[in-house]
Amino acid sequence: MIIREDGILDSSMCKKLIDIHNNSNEVKKFRDTFILTFFNKEVLNIIHKKFKIKKLLSPDNMEIVKWPMGSSMKKHRDTGDDISFILYLNDNYEGGETIVDKLKIKPKQGRIVIFSNDKYIHEVKKVNWGVRYTLAGWYKWKNYIIYLVYQDQVTRF
Repeated sequence: MIIREDGILDSSMCKKLIDIHNNSNEVKKFRDTFILTFFNKEVLNIIHKKFKIKKLLSPDNMEIVKWPMGSSMKKHRDTGDDISFILYLNDNYEGGETIVDKLKIKPKQGRIVIFSNDKYIHEVKKVNWGVRYTLAGWYKWKNYIIYLVYQDQVTRF
């Protein structure tokens, strides 16, 4: 299942997360992006409440990612994770679309995409102009059966 939902975070929270990234001295270069490992309970509570995720305290990893002009991520399938989310923190750039299983997702501030990253091939198209910021999280279920409720449909992971 691939879920896309708008309005998860408001513009002030998105700006706050971008500012945290830009003002941190813990940012590390990863390929052609800049990542900040960052767990935010407030954001997680919003996501978990919206999608009624149970038995889930926090993702195994969570990062604010800065994607400068020219950056991209080639097609891949993650191993070791079961589900991930991408939350767009801004949309004042060109390019940078997320492709999940041939579904093109246009970035929009506050939009979240949740999908089984170990099942679907996914990529990030090249950022042609400006800077893209996302908040990404990865979960490993292993011994859990997780039910996610979205638009009254229950999905088992």
